[in-house]
Amino acid sequence: MENQHILEEVIRENLRKLDSYLKVNKIEAFRVYNLDHPGYPLSIDIYKDNAVIHVYEEIYPETIPEVEGALKGAMGIQNCFWKSKAKKEIQLPKLGKKDVVVEEYGCKFHINLSDYLDTGLFLDHRETRKWIQGRSRGKVVANTFAYTGSFSIHAAIGGATRTYSVDLSKTYGQWTKKNIELNGLSTKDHWVINMDTFEFFKYALKKGLLFDIIIIDPPTFSRNKGSHFHVQDDHVALIEDALKVLAPDGFILFSNNFQEFEIDEVSLASCKITPKNDTIAPDFQELSPHHCFIITK
Repeated sequence: MENQHILEEVIRENLRKLDSYLKVNKIEAFRVYNLDHPGYPLSIDIYKDNAVIHVYEEIYPETIPEVEGALKGAMGIQNCFWKSKAKKEIQLPKLGKKDVVVEEYGCKFHINLSDYLDTGLFLDHRETRKWIQGRSRGKVVANTFAYTGSFSIHAAIGGATRTYSVDLSKTYGQWTKKNIELNGLSTKDHWVINMDTFEFFKYALKKGLLFDIIIIDPPTFSRNKGSHFHVQDDHVALIEDALKVLAPDGFILFSNNFQEFEIDEVSLASCKITPKNDTIAPDFQELSPHHCFIITK
């Protein structure tokens, strides 16, 4: 009980620090705990009245009721979805299927709490999405590696005339369409394209398409039809292809979460690269969870 009380107080204090930020901006999905206490090697994300708990190391069986008790005491939360990011298999409780809609900065998103390791929204990029929203009016935006289309939704709500959400996954493509419809947007203006990003850039070049904003937020590593992608090894080719379809006054937002990433400025000497260091949301300030750059011709 003593450990539970300590965790509950940590959650209360973290929530107190975020309270004004969350209320003013109508943010319903956020991180309330992240490795703040050595006895709890986990993070806790809140989606309205639900918690998603990511476990990074093996935990004692009594840890589970302690965490759930702390969340109930601090926030009244009773629905806890446990997910393991540990290398060793961990037995965790499982709840039934649960979907919820959350809002941030005027945008709404379908969230799946139960079926995947990730929920459909990367919370650490909340402020990056807001920044894109504020620069999208009248723009044509390509959102590559689009996942469930959150950058596209922010761009569209910000007044983009057209968005292209590009992702190889048909599942994520359908999810993006649901998010487009949820926000009252038209699929005639906001396109969803199931395609590899490299292939999309070739397609866009062939069709003479130009984009004012290109968002590139790739995974660290992926496989497609026998080919391998690694962000450190392949980012130069990716950015060079994007530059070919970038409007003269446009910019590329390039980001990734590979902690050891170093951008190859020598190979990309023909363009201007500016690190963007103000994209970390307040609930992720201690983590530096991603790298972010603005790239122009």
